[in-house]
Amino acid sequence: MPPTEPCHPNPTFPSAAQFVDQVNNLITNITLPRLHDDLQTLVSFYTRHFRTSTGRDAAIWVQQRLRSVLNDGTNITVSLFEHQWTQPSVIARIPGTSNITIVLSAHIDSVNLYLPFFLAAPGANDDASGVVALLSAFTAISQSKVTFTNTLEFHIYAAEEAGFWGSSDVFSSYNKARRNVYSLLQFDNIGSMAKGHKPSVGIVTDYLPVSFSDYIRLLVLTYLDVPVVETVCGYACSDHAAAIRYGYTGGLVTAGRLEDFTAAEDKSHTSADTMDKVDLEHVMRFAKLGIAYAYELGFADLGGDGIRGYTCDIGYPDGWSGSVLRFGAARSTDPLGLALWALAAFVILMIARPWEEVPCLMKMGRKVKRVFKRGSRGRYTRVTERDVPD
Repeated sequence: MPPTEPCHPNPTFPSAAQFVDQVNNLITNITLPRLHDDLQTLVSFYTRHFRTSTGRDAAIWVQQRLRSVLNDGTNITVSLFEHQWTQPSVIARIPGTSNITIVLSAHIDSVNLYLPFFLAAPGANDDASGVVALLSAFTAISQSKVTFTNTLEFHIYAAEEAGFWGSSDVFSSYNKARRNVYSLLQFDNIGSMAKGHKPSVGIVTDYLPVSFSDYIRLLVLTYLDVPVVETVCGYACSDHAAAIRYGYTGGLVTAGRLEDFTAAEDKSHTSADTMDKVDLEHVMRFAKLGIAYAYELGFADLGGDGIRGYTCDIGYPDGWSGSVLRFGAARSTDPLGLALWALAAFVILMIARPWEEVPCLMKMGRKVKRVFKRGSRGRYTRVTERDVPD
């Protein structure tokens, strides 16, 4: 058994930004037209559901887009991480002189909960916005030709909507290989603010070490022109939870406070999550944050050698209630899951037989039986009369 504390890390981070000039120089390479074109391409896929061919095509497009900006002779790699379903995850790796790894992430899949697999799911804000921010951050960093101390990875996960299946596969493999991932920062739903609220960066504080929260705040206040707000999901609500499960430090940032959104204006998981609702200038801010996070930690002295001497699987941090929510998400995003839900409901009804206990249902059931009996007698009589010879 691994020791308890290493599987619940509380890492230290630099107390000040150390590469302000270099980072500010890199973030000038981010442009709105590039963000616009990338977002337009991603939402053009009818759905990016993880079991569809278009979901796979979207992931392959991301891989090709990342590879297209690489310099000749580079040691940077962009690979597909295949899963047991159709859509792969995408991992871009910028090797450092150390194998200590810093991860930036988002998820590529989308879903329409009204009828998964079949209805349009553009997923502009959830989470094409996060993906395009990472694409621009990766482009700026990879073309800088800088050799970092620590290894940088950009993860674009499949099947987040089903309950972090893609990221769980990735971190399960990293855990088995005893990879030393120092921290992960997930971008999810970063392109749309709640109505009436000014742009801000929301730090989701659930299960987040104070040291990491303080460091994210430091980067935002140093490099961006918007304030920081704290928000909560109430459970482990994105791919950073998979990192936490396997003993790594994971954080999540989003656009503003999740609590400020009304049910009416939240268009996630519908055909209405479209490009016109995304504020590309705010997405640009997150791309800048991604560059700052990667560059600053890419050169930070974090200790260690890139290999940890133990493995962890402590489960998701939100316990039983979170497991129920993830089970529900998996069933509602997967057509097979919908069928299983229907079958489960049918079996429960057949066992419970509520129509035999509740008076109003009993009365309704007797009426239905009488209607069926009358109908069956009528059909029998008509058939008998027709079959009798004249």
